Amino acid sequence: MTYIEALQKYVDEKEECVIYLEHGDTFVARISEIGEDFIRLDEGDSESIMDINKIVRVRTYPKNEKGKKKALFT
Repeated sequence: MTYIEALQKYVDEKEECVIYLEHGDTFVARISEIGEDFIRLDEGDSESIMDINKIVRVRTYPKNEKGKKKALFT
């Protein structure tokens, strides 16, 4: 499985993700498209394109038992 194939799960699920970059920044957004060297992020009122090679970790936004978002501590 390639990195791009693994990220496709997040596009299909259309859930908010926490995206960690190599220099310590984090983004909370939905991944709407994956290209060869980029991902397109839907941040609600805006859209961004990010270099896929700068991503260290991606995970779904954690939720509690009631489905509400938990606080993130990075």
